[in-house]
Amino acid sequence: MKFGFTALLLAASFGSFAQTWKTLPKGVRIVGYRNVTTSKINSNFNQFRSEASLGGSFKVDAASLALPKVGVSDAVYNNLVVGEFKVDAQAQAQVHGTGFGYGLTDRVMFYGELAYYNVQVKANIKRVSGNTYAQAADLARSGSYADQVAANSLKSLIDADEKSVQSVVTNYYGYKPIGNWQGSGYGDMETGLMANVVDHSSWGVLVYPGVILPTGRQDDPNILQDMGFGDGQFDLFTEFATGYIYNDYLKMGTTLRYTYQNPTTKELRVPTERDFQLSDQTGDFNVKYGDRLNWMINGTYSMNDWISVTPVYRFMYQAPSEFSSKFTQADEYLGYNSDKQEHQVQLTTSFSTITPFLKKQFILPAQINVNAVQTVAGKNVPKASRFEVEIRMLF
Repeated sequence: MKFGFTALLLAASFGSFAQTWKTLPKGVRIVGYRNVTTSKINSNFNQFRSEASLGGSFKVDAASLALPKVGVSDAVYNNLVVGEFKVDAQAQAQVHGTGFGYGLTDRVMFYGELAYYNVQVKANIKRVSGNTYAQAADLARSGSYADQVAANSLKSLIDADEKSVQSVVTNYYGYKPIGNWQGSGYGDMETGLMANVVDHSSWGVLVYPGVILPTGRQDDPNILQDMGFGDGQFDLFTEFATGYIYNDYLKMGTTLRYTYQNPTTKELRVPTERDFQLSDQTGDFNVKYGDRLNWMINGTYSMNDWISVTPVYRFMYQAPSEFSSKFTQADEYLGYNSDKQEHQVQLTTSFSTITPFLKKQFILPAQINVNAVQTVAGKNVPKASRFEVEIRMLF
């Protein structure tokens, strides 16, 4: 039931303030601020690429509640189910992203960006099906003599409600109570260089290598409903950007980024079943998150020198993660079906004074972007929409 919003990409994309392949002139600076507000997120695209509730569901049996065996056999006891429960969950985030760029030469610029998260998660437990005491009693009547003697006692076992399950989560498994969670803090920081390697009048190529620093908050293995703002290791990436200018009104651009995620060591819960999330044991794991591929394509229609509209399509694929520890079976469970995919559409409306500034029709080069973003399909990612306002200034 962990809520990870790695899809909230806050790249400032300073190279796209004009053509996709352009960088800042030597000595010119750019600062940017982006405010991101997500919708209320209550579903995700699961491992089958279907929309599913954000919260998890689980079954509580007699063993997890430490119910007495009352003389029954293991077969009967293992069929005692206290109930099935669902966690209704909803999350919402507001993110403040800031960035800075500086032209080292007319074709190479340095940049860095950092985001600050404010996240609220609401979660509560609901019972979706009752106990199997009667069924276990019927099974006992056809079993051994001890089972038959205990059959009537099985029906009179104390039922468990949501409060009882909360007690199991905290006392038996050792998690903090399931409920509302609020967190804030910095995300991982991105920094790198942008180099304009090809620059013709109507097209060009930009290459920028960089690193993602682990400055963000990591999720807590003892809190089921929390959210990490970073993944805890250094990442290396290389991105290529190119585009084409058809005329004064129509441009297109595309970028492709490959991110290598370095291995790291993490303390995680040790799962004992592939599809059951709760565990009463933690352990150290060597984690290699899957490498990530991001692709974006857009087309920009300029109504005039001041206003333009840009539809955008984004695709993300993350390879399966690998886990290594002394818990061999748990390594397999954690890595199972852990790849991710995401398809997003975006519409951006830009208000820019950059072209008027270059024509000496305005005193300050700046840009305001208003973005509406929607995740339309994916695998193992939240189904989210978000609204963004971005301001960039050059000086």
